[in-house]
Amino acid sequence: MRLPMNLVSFCIFGALTTITACGDDGGGGEDNEVITTVTLQLVPMGGGTTVTASFKDADGDGGAAPTIDPLDLVTAKTYTVTVRFLNELENPPEEITEEVRDESDQHFLFFTGTAVNGPASNQPTAPLAHTYADMDANGIPIGLSNTVVTTPGTGQLTVTLRHLPPVNDTAVKTADLPMQVKDSGFGALPGSTDVSVTFMTTVQ
Repeated sequence: MRLPMNLVSFCIFGALTTITACGDDGGGGEDNEVITTVTLQLVPMGGGTTVTASFKDADGDGGAAPTIDPLDLVTAKTYTVTVRFLNELENPPEEITEEVRDESDQHFLFFTGTAVNGPASNQPTAPLAHTYADMDANGIPIGLSNTVVTTPGTGQLTVTLRHLPPVNDTAVKTADLPMQVKDSGFGALPGSTDVSVTFMTTVQ
Protein backbone atom coordinates (compact mmCIF):
# COMPACT_ATOMS: atom_id res chain seq x y z
CA MET A 1 0.00 0.00 0.00
CA ARG A 2 1.36 3.41 -0.91
CA LEU A 3 1.16 6.54 1.22
CA PRO A 4 2.64 10.02 0.77
CA MET A 5 6.20 10.14 2.04
CA ASN A 6 5.35 12.90 4.51
CA LEU A 7 2.72 10.78 6.24
CA VAL A 8 4.08 9.26 9.41
CA SER A 9 3.36 5.58 9.84
CA PHE A 10 3.27 3.80 13.14
CA CYS A 11 2.94 0.39 14.70
CA ILE A 12 1.14 -0.53 17.90
CA PHE A 13 2.89 -3.19 19.92
CA GLY A 14 2.30 -5.63 22.77
CA ALA A 15 1.72 -3.63 25.90
CA LEU A 16 -1.43 -2.01 24.55
CA THR A 17 -0.38 1.63 24.99
CA THR A 18 3.08 1.54 23.43
CA ILE A 19 3.41 3.11 19.97
CA THR A 20 6.63 3.03 17.98
CA ALA A 21 7.54 4.18 14.49
CA CYS A 22 7.67 1.56 11.76
CA GLY A 23 10.65 1.64 9.50
CA ASP A 24 11.11 0.95 5.83
CA ASP A 25 9.90 -2.48 4.78
CA GLY A 26 13.40 -3.56 3.79
CA GLY A 27 13.24 -3.76 0.03
CA GLY A 28 9.69 -3.27 -1.15
CA GLY A 29 9.94 0.52 -1.24
CA GLU A 30 6.48 1.05 0.29
CA ASP A 31 5.46 2.66 3.60
CA ASN A 32 3.32 0.97 6.22
CA GLU A 33 -0.31 1.90 6.58
CA VAL A 34 -1.50 4.21 9.34
CA ILE A 35 -3.94 2.16 11.42
CA THR A 36 -5.60 3.72 14.46
CA THR A 37 -8.41 1.20 15.04
CA VAL A 38 -8.45 -2.60 15.03
CA THR A 39 -11.80 -4.35 15.59
CA LEU A 40 -12.53 -8.03 16.08
CA GLN A 41 -16.08 -9.27 15.55
CA LEU A 42 -16.84 -12.80 16.74
CA VAL A 43 -20.14 -14.39 15.72
CA PRO A 44 -21.05 -17.70 17.41
CA MET A 45 -22.13 -20.43 15.03
CA GLY A 46 -25.53 -21.87 15.90
CA GLY A 47 -26.72 -18.74 17.66
CA GLY A 48 -25.66 -16.63 20.61
CA THR A 49 -24.31 -13.19 21.37
CA THR A 50 -21.95 -11.53 18.91
CA VAL A 51 -18.82 -10.20 20.61
CA THR A 52 -16.96 -7.10 19.42
CA ALA A 53 -13.64 -5.91 20.80
CA SER A 54 -11.68 -2.92 19.53
CA PHE A 55 -8.35 -1.19 19.92
CA LYS A 56 -8.70 2.57 19.36
CA ASP A 57 -6.02 5.23 19.13
CA ALA A 58 -8.10 7.78 17.24
CA ASP A 59 -5.80 10.79 17.81
CA GLY A 60 -2.66 8.93 16.75
CA ASP A 61 0.88 8.73 18.05
CA GLY A 62 1.63 11.18 20.85
CA GLY A 63 -2.01 11.85 21.78
CA ALA A 64 -4.16 10.35 24.49
CA ALA A 65 -3.54 6.75 25.53
CA PRO A 66 -5.25 4.15 23.33
CA THR A 67 -8.23 2.21 24.60
CA ILE A 68 -8.70 -1.51 24.18
CA ASP A 69 -11.63 -3.77 24.98
CA PRO A 70 -11.26 -7.09 26.75
CA LEU A 71 -12.35 -10.14 24.79
CA ASP A 72 -14.93 -12.13 26.78
CA LEU A 73 -16.21 -15.33 25.14
CA VAL A 74 -18.36 -18.33 25.99
CA THR A 75 -16.82 -21.78 26.27
CA ALA A 76 -17.62 -24.70 23.94
CA LYS A 77 -18.46 -22.35 21.07
CA THR A 78 -17.23 -22.01 17.50
CA TYR A 79 -16.94 -18.35 16.47
CA THR A 80 -16.40 -16.85 13.05
CA VAL A 81 -13.91 -14.02 13.50
CA THR A 82 -13.50 -11.02 11.20
CA VAL A 83 -10.87 -8.32 11.57
CA ARG A 84 -11.33 -4.70 10.50
CA PHE A 85 -8.77 -1.89 10.23
CA LEU A 86 -9.41 1.88 10.13
CA ASN A 87 -7.37 5.07 9.96
CA GLU A 88 -9.43 7.52 12.00
CA LEU A 89 -6.94 10.32 11.53
CA GLU A 90 -8.68 10.85 8.19
CA ASN A 91 -12.09 12.55 7.88
CA PRO A 92 -14.11 10.55 7.06
CA PRO A 93 -12.24 7.56 8.52
CA GLU A 94 -10.27 5.59 5.95
CA GLU A 95 -11.24 1.92 5.58
CA ILE A 96 -7.92 0.06 5.54
CA THR A 97 -9.52 -3.40 5.50
CA GLU A 98 -10.38 -3.20 1.81
CA GLU A 99 -6.83 -2.15 0.95
CA VAL A 100 -5.52 -5.18 2.83
CA ARG A 101 -7.97 -7.38 0.93
CA ASP A 102 -7.08 -5.78 -2.42
CA GLU A 103 -3.39 -6.42 -1.75
CA SER A 104 -3.92 -9.73 0.01
CA ASP A 105 -0.93 -11.28 -1.74
CA GLN A 106 1.21 -8.80 0.24
CA HIS A 107 -0.46 -9.08 3.66
CA PHE A 108 -0.73 -11.77 6.33
CA LEU A 109 -2.47 -11.66 9.72
CA PHE A 110 -0.98 -13.74 12.51
CA PHE A 111 -2.75 -14.80 15.70
CA THR A 112 -0.37 -15.46 18.58
CA GLY A 113 -0.16 -15.26 22.37
CA THR A 114 -0.98 -17.33 25.42
CA ALA A 115 -4.71 -17.39 24.58
CA VAL A 116 -4.40 -18.99 21.14
CA ASN A 117 -3.25 -22.26 19.63
CA GLY A 118 -3.04 -22.40 15.86
CA PRO A 119 -0.85 -22.09 12.77
CA ALA A 120 1.33 -19.33 14.29
CA SER A 121 1.07 -20.13 18.01
CA ASN A 122 2.07 -23.29 19.86
CA GLN A 123 -0.13 -23.17 22.97
CA PRO A 124 -1.88 -26.58 23.19
CA THR A 125 -3.88 -25.72 26.35
CA ALA A 126 -4.94 -22.23 25.19
CA PRO A 127 -8.64 -21.29 25.31
CA LEU A 128 -8.78 -20.40 21.58
CA ALA A 129 -8.07 -22.86 18.76
CA HIS A 130 -7.53 -20.75 15.63
CA THR A 131 -7.83 -21.63 11.95
CA TYR A 132 -7.81 -19.37 8.88
CA ALA A 133 -11.01 -19.06 6.83
CA ASP A 134 -9.86 -17.05 3.80
CA MET A 135 -7.20 -17.20 1.10
CA ASP A 136 -5.51 -14.90 -1.37
CA ALA A 137 -5.34 -15.61 -5.11
CA ASN A 138 -2.35 -17.90 -4.51
CA GLY A 139 -4.21 -20.07 -2.01
CA ILE A 140 -2.35 -18.64 1.00
CA PRO A 141 -4.34 -17.49 4.06
CA ILE A 142 -4.94 -13.79 4.70
CA GLY A 143 -6.50 -13.72 8.17
CA LEU A 144 -9.31 -11.19 7.71
CA SER A 145 -11.73 -14.12 8.20
CA ASN A 146 -11.07 -16.86 10.74
CA THR A 147 -12.59 -19.48 13.02
CA VAL A 148 -11.90 -20.07 16.71
CA VAL A 149 -13.16 -22.86 18.94
CA THR A 150 -13.28 -22.04 22.66
CA THR A 151 -12.45 -23.88 25.87
CA PRO A 152 -12.25 -22.34 29.38
CA GLY A 153 -9.21 -20.23 30.16
CA THR A 154 -7.55 -16.82 30.06
CA GLY A 155 -4.60 -15.29 28.27
CA GLN A 156 -3.52 -12.80 25.63
CA LEU A 157 -4.50 -12.82 21.95
CA THR A 158 -2.16 -10.78 19.76
CA VAL A 159 -3.30 -9.90 16.23
CA THR A 160 -0.46 -8.81 13.96
CA LEU A 161 -0.85 -7.50 10.41
CA ARG A 162 2.36 -8.03 8.45
CA HIS A 163 3.09 -6.14 5.22
CA LEU A 164 5.01 -8.35 2.77
CA PRO A 165 5.66 -6.48 -0.51
CA PRO A 166 7.75 -8.24 -3.15
CA VAL A 167 11.51 -7.85 -2.96
CA ASN A 168 13.24 -7.42 -6.32
CA ASP A 169 9.96 -8.46 -7.98
CA THR A 170 9.94 -11.74 -6.04
CA ALA A 171 6.99 -12.56 -3.79
CA VAL A 172 7.91 -13.05 -0.13
CA LYS A 173 4.48 -14.05 1.20
CA THR A 174 4.55 -17.83 1.51
CA ALA A 175 2.33 -20.42 3.16
CA ASP A 176 4.97 -21.40 5.71
CA LEU A 177 5.17 -17.98 7.39
CA PRO A 178 2.84 -18.92 10.30
CA MET A 179 5.08 -21.89 11.05
CA GLN A 180 8.10 -19.57 11.00
CA VAL A 181 6.39 -17.31 13.53
CA LYS A 182 5.52 -20.34 15.68
CA ASP A 183 9.10 -21.63 15.59
CA SER A 184 11.18 -18.45 15.59
CA GLY A 185 8.98 -15.39 16.15
CA PHE A 186 8.46 -12.37 13.93
CA GLY A 187 12.16 -11.62 13.60
CA ALA A 188 12.41 -14.48 11.11
CA LEU A 189 9.87 -12.91 8.73
CA PRO A 190 10.38 -10.66 5.71
CA GLY A 191 8.49 -7.39 5.41
CA SER A 192 7.38 -5.22 8.32
CA THR A 193 4.52 -4.91 10.79
CA ASP A 194 1.61 -2.58 10.02
CA VAL A 195 -0.01 -3.08 13.42
CA SER A 196 0.12 -5.51 16.34
CA VAL A 197 -2.49 -5.37 19.11
CA THR A 198 -2.97 -7.56 22.17
CA PHE A 199 -6.44 -8.34 23.55
CA MET A 200 -6.82 -9.69 27.08
CA THR A 201 -9.00 -12.78 26.63
CA THR A 202 -11.30 -14.69 28.96
CA VAL A 203 -13.36 -17.77 28.04
CA GLN A 204 -15.83 -19.12 30.57
